[in-house]
Amino acid sequence: MIAVTGLACRFPGAPDAAAFWDMLVAGREGLTRFSEAELAARGVPPRLRNRPDYVPVGGLIDGQDLFDPEPFGLTDAEAALLDPQQRLFLEVAWHALEQAGHGCGLGAGSVGVFAGAAHSSYLASNLADRWSPTGGGADPVGSLQTAMATHADYLPLQVAYRLNLTGPAIAVNTTCSTSLVAVHTAAQSLLNEECDTAIAGGVSLIVPQGHGYLHVAEGIYSADGRVRPFSADGSGIVYSQGGGAVVLRRLDDALADGDPVLAVLHGSAVNNDGADKAGFTAPSLRGQARVIAEAQAIAGVDPRQIGYVEAHGTATRLGDPVETAALRRIFSDAGPAWCGLGSVKSNIGHANTAAGIASFIKTTLAVQNGILPASLHAEPVNDLLQLDGSPFEVVTETTQWRGPELAGVSAFGIGGTNCHVVLGPAPSRPAVQPDSRPQILTVSAHNRAAAEQTAAAIADAESLDAADLAHTLQHGRPALSHRVAAAVRNGNVSEALRTATAVEALSAQPRVVFAFPGAGSQYPAMGSRLYADEPVFRDCVDECADLLLPLLGTDIREAVLGDAAQERVRDAAYGLPALFAVSLATARLLDSWGVRPDVVLGHSLGEYTAAVVSGALALPDAARLVAVRCTGASRAAGGGSMLAIQLPEAEVAGLLANHPEVDLAAVNAPDSCVVSGPRPAIEALAAGIGEHERSSLLRVDAALHSRLVEPAIPALRAAADGLRPRPLAVPMVTTVTGNYADAELSTAEHWVRQLRDTVRFSDALRTAVDHDAPAIVVQVGPGSALAGLARRNGLNAVRTALTAFTSDDADEAVSVRDVVGQLWAHGLDVDVATRHAEPRRRIAAPGYAFQRRRFWIDPPAPRQISADDEPAATEPLQVPR
Repeated sequence: MIAVTGLACRFPGAPDAAAFWDMLVAGREGLTRFSEAELAARGVPPRLRNRPDYVPVGGLIDGQDLFDPEPFGLTDAEAALLDPQQRLFLEVAWHALEQAGHGCGLGAGSVGVFAGAAHSSYLASNLADRWSPTGGGADPVGSLQTAMATHADYLPLQVAYRLNLTGPAIAVNTTCSTSLVAVHTAAQSLLNEECDTAIAGGVSLIVPQGHGYLHVAEGIYSADGRVRPFSADGSGIVYSQGGGAVVLRRLDDALADGDPVLAVLHGSAVNNDGADKAGFTAPSLRGQARVIAEAQAIAGVDPRQIGYVEAHGTATRLGDPVETAALRRIFSDAGPAWCGLGSVKSNIGHANTAAGIASFIKTTLAVQNGILPASLHAEPVNDLLQLDGSPFEVVTETTQWRGPELAGVSAFGIGGTNCHVVLGPAPSRPAVQPDSRPQILTVSAHNRAAAEQTAAAIADAESLDAADLAHTLQHGRPALSHRVAAAVRNGNVSEALRTATAVEALSAQPRVVFAFPGAGSQYPAMGSRLYADEPVFRDCVDECADLLLPLLGTDIREAVLGDAAQERVRDAAYGLPALFAVSLATARLLDSWGVRPDVVLGHSLGEYTAAVVSGALALPDAARLVAVRCTGASRAAGGGSMLAIQLPEAEVAGLLANHPEVDLAAVNAPDSCVVSGPRPAIEALAAGIGEHERSSLLRVDAALHSRLVEPAIPALRAAADGLRPRPLAVPMVTTVTGNYADAELSTAEHWVRQLRDTVRFSDALRTAVDHDAPAIVVQVGPGSALAGLARRNGLNAVRTALTAFTSDDADEAVSVRDVVGQLWAHGLDVDVATRHAEPRRRIAAPGYAFQRRRFWIDPPAPRQISADDEPAATEPLQVPR
């Protein structure tokens, strides 16, 4: 069996599939009755408008002249030349694949295209002077280009080329049954394993549109602009337009891949009437009956299992009676009625080559939703159809589907090619396990406006599971140049996508700089959500806690889980070892997700974390040094404070001349420093600065990087004496010198200086990003100070700075994922799809927001006839003057 996994369409009154279904369920028409002013503006002459048999009705496609060429790799000139039919079908094919969860065919294997278009009225009306039927003419190259842009044969070929689809690309044309025959042909190709996925459909546009038509007595065109299938008042069709596409896959493949399954195609058949009818354009009862019987036989179903038939339903005096007679021949004449009967032509008119796909999409949506839309204008029902006492009842009001669950769809073409398919509901599937963890939503497009509008459309969608949505966007949408990424939990999808900003991905891989925070960044419960949700994070924290416990005599997990008071976490002897563990666990979590740094550096205590990540220190050695450093600093400098001052180093040095007890602890940016010393001296300095300069106390009760820590140096030197050189897996820049470090990282002297000397973060950052590739700085661990300082340094090489923990009270499980999403958005080749609890489902979500502009070649101006153009007397046709 074949699954219908996605669909998209544009029909009169319905710019997309959701609007199409809404129109059907509401019982509205998509046809338009034109005013005199509208007709005059379109050039319909009064002599035509005033005729009694003129009908000012038609089906309009809004924006028929608009198109977005960029996603399809077309130039503006190519877009203007391309038949609007091909343009529309490119868009619905793109959207149908997105709705199937396989945008641009991603993950769908070999994708075939089976489609048909009407003869190009754009060619006939607007481009006739550009094409020569001889293949020559004055511009043979231009003529060939025009042919390729407008002839129906090229429709599936354009789709295959523009979307890079490698399965069969086959043009189908059987007049009115074209697009349903395309569905049948696609299904056969899937069953024969010629492709893994197939796009099927058709398109027909009228150029120029909105001109009305002439009713011809006993003809096929409606007398009043209403299409009344099955009605005694039916007088024919309104020639209309539109396009649609569906995505088909083998049912087993669709289920295995977690694709959406809207309906299941049980069987289909195609035949031709031959000469067994009154004339070439006439329908054949026997031909239609044969194709319906064959489709049911292939599907292995009995007529009693069919609860609805979407009829061809032309509302003509001959067509409807023949069609219902053929149905009665297969279903029997005996009731009571169990099968509904309807026709979408009552809503949108006869869409020519797109008529079959309109019927198929309507029925697919009816099966999916369990609703039978009304067939409009059917009453009074035509007695010639002999429906009384038959298995059939026209669906005159939208109703719940209560009968047998299968449906049939018919399409019959002028010339006798008939097609019938049997559809049924999707099989039941076990529920997917919920994933309460945050998810990364990724949206991309060819420009910023399209990316943000696509994200906004997804934000507007209702009841989308965050995990399934993330899975679909990550696996089923291509990564294009302008990107939006947002980490979300269920319940805040809309807010997150609406506030996210699109960025242009870097053309070259960015350089990732991990910056690890130091004193002042720690707070109670830092990492508690990650500890609860992420085994990799939890295992690393546990490993650090177990190493530190005998050294500190206390368990740093209390700080991580929020069981320690704020005052205790501010203590360097306890809070900073916990900060070390959380920062390292964050780095390991990112590493497990495939996010790895090109260079690392750390601020103060953070240099120990950087050394472990780089490979310079083994974790047991680092834990020992951290414990000795932090307990010694707490005892020696525990009565001190640290003050951040937004001033250049030279000006801070001038201030310190008047405060000799205070030392310069860090130079973080050209206009940002930290000073350190006894608490009374720091308070005096802060008071002297006043309100004219910005300053703030750090959240640590110790005067680190000041002379107060000197009593702790001997113990730290002794602890570091046993270090052995280790090869670096990742380059590391030290804030002791602001340069790359290597062998010195295994010396005691380095770690002594690292405790006492000024932190040269600004210099270290400049060294880390001094590279040909643009850099992204990621603060890995609690706080956001380093990311802010990276921005404050104003280095051109820094494309952006990100924080894994955005604030003390933020959900760090969300924010750390947001880092991954933002790295992807900026162009890093990172697999954002590795964080799902399998299996997940692909779901339908709003698709690409095409940025349509007008691309249109107007018809050539009418030739002005002058006296010199008077025809010769020998010419056969003379028009009197």
